[in-house]
Amino acid sequence: MFPTRAAQVDARYSAVQGWLLDTVLAISLFATLAAMISANLGSDRGPQVVPYLWALMLGSLMLVRRRRPLVVLGITVLSLFIYYAAGYPVVGLSVPAVAALFSAAEFGRGWWAIGAAGLLLVVGYGVRLAEGQDVALLLVGYELANDVLLMAAAIALGTGLRLRNQLRENSARLLWATEERERALAQAAITTERADIARELHDSLGHQGTVISMHTNIARESMVTHPETARDALEVVQKTNGAMMSELRRTVRTLQRREPSPAPATLVDLQRSLLAHLPIDVDTEITLPGELPRHLEATAYRIIQESLTNVVKHSEADAARIAVTTGDGQVRIVICDSGPSRRADTGAGGPGYGIRGMRERAVNVGGHLTAQQEDNGFVVRAHLPLDYPPTRPDPDGRVGGTR
Repeated sequence: MFPTRAAQVDARYSAVQGWLLDTVLAISLFATLAAMISANLGSDRGPQVVPYLWALMLGSLMLVRRRRPLVVLGITVLSLFIYYAAGYPVVGLSVPAVAALFSAAEFGRGWWAIGAAGLLLVVGYGVRLAEGQDVALLLVGYELANDVLLMAAAIALGTGLRLRNQLRENSARLLWATEERERALAQAAITTERADIARELHDSLGHQGTVISMHTNIARESMVTHPETARDALEVVQKTNGAMMSELRRTVRTLQRREPSPAPATLVDLQRSLLAHLPIDVDTEITLPGELPRHLEATAYRIIQESLTNVVKHSEADAARIAVTTGDGQVRIVICDSGPSRRADTGAGGPGYGIRGMRERAVNVGGHLTAQQEDNGFVVRAHLPLDYPPTRPDPDGRVGGTR
């Protein structure tokens, strides 16, 4: 993922802010050490340039502390030993090293900072005590406590700042990941809804289109010899076309969110809306102990609708059989016709969208579906569990194509 313009601006601002902070830290460290060197405590050599250059070097190291915190820490400790070995004015142990200790702890080198502080204290105070100074009690009781506290504070401050930065970065990553997840979920919801609408349009309008096509052929063939039959067929075409246009307008309004989704179809509607105008005989056997869940009944309706549409479009059979039963905690649906297929290459290209759509509907309610040629004709079998929860608060059967 490429950084946004706002992220690039924030990165540049943070870089400038860090550079300014390091510059202020470098100047402060140099000024503090220069003032202490000017006091000329513990030395009889008088003012010299080298101590000030040493102070300038320690201050300059702050400008690279972010990239090389361990190098800065190592140079500081080593140069401090050399400084005292040369007999230059006393500047203490903690003040020259505090910035390097803070930097090491801030950038994830806390244990190195603790080790460097311990080394400075052991070597520095060990050498002074070994020289037999008379101020051993003062040295241990006063200066040691101050140096330990100052070094510990620097390390603790650096560690705290590092943890704060890590928390801020982790929070930013979590926020970004949450936003990405929300976007992915929104896109998945849109994709699922589009697939649902595509299945609905394919199943409902495809069925109505098939009815219109078949009755148009009937009207054309019987126009001269059986005008009454032609008029009845054209009336069916007119009614079916009106239903198709209503379905399209309702779908458009649903897409525009100007009205809720229509109520799902039920198995009770089979005889009235599905079987009434089909140009084939349909033997229906529905044996149910009671009402089915809405999402399950709507799924069963759409599977039956698409199966019968396929019979009309792709089979030469003049009859079909539907059986809907329950048992073992599931609904069993069987739709079969005796065929044969209208196409010589049936099955050569694999299942079409209609069968795929039926399988998707069955899978989306926890079931499965098969559609294949058997000895007694083409058979669609669906098994839908009764206890599978709906995937929507108000399911309308749009969960879940041609041979």
